[in-house]
Amino acid sequence: MQKMGWLDTGNFWNITQNLLMWLPYCVLLPWFLRRNSGIAWHRSYWFKFNVFMFWWIVLATYFHTEYFFEVLGMRYRFPEVTLYLDSALVGPDEATALGAHMKVPPSMYFNATAFFIVYHTSAVILMRRIRTMTLAWAPLARGLAWAVIVGAVSLFWGWGETAFYFKLAPNDFSNVWYEDLDRMLAYGSYFYALYFIVAFPIVYRLDEAAEGERWSLGRVIIEASCVGMLTLLLIDLSTHLVGGKL
Repeated sequence: MQKMGWLDTGNFWNITQNLLMWLPYCVLLPWFLRRNSGIAWHRSYWFKFNVFMFWWIVLATYFHTEYFFEVLGMRYRFPEVTLYLDSALVGPDEATALGAHMKVPPSMYFNATAFFIVYHTSAVILMRRIRTMTLAWAPLARGLAWAVIVGAVSLFWGWGETAFYFKLAPNDFSNVWYEDLDRMLAYGSYFYALYFIVAFPIVYRLDEAAEGERWSLGRVIIEASCVGMLTLLLIDLSTHLVGGKL
């Protein structure tokens, strides 16, 4: 996408190509693979998981991206885009935000959903593995093992998204960049990991227990909203500790 200039497009194509990162692989493919499961699509795990991720991303992108701009030094530049959707009061002054590359185009809501589905799926798989491996352990040991895997995977993806994109991907950093990438990787990864420390254990519970409650779509929205509020509180409290900017 970077090398072919797909991000340097107007509103329609900028939104479309980011939407295509999510819908074919995370929505249409599981719908097709599970079409004969006997479970209605709107009650299926894959659908509720996507709803959870999308609403969580809407909250995080609308409000929390402003903290990434102000605290972590992230910048967005999409020269042909004229539509933006982010908080009016949280974050930089709206009069100067666009010129400072601190505005969020709608397309970013869609590709972030695809990325977060990958992160949370990996976390759920590992948490299941730890749960089944430690069934014979004492309760304290099981709790510690659980906390370690949640913390480790959270920190890995807090560091990994930035490292993989900026260190490994062949791009020219003209659309997305950090003012100080090394400081972001060294310290901002802990800030980013606060997202996952909250989100991973909550999304793990989605229809997890065979004998447990099947979540309704209403509960999915409520649980995702809880993640959005708790992570907003954590990153705002962390901003106090770093004095507003890393």
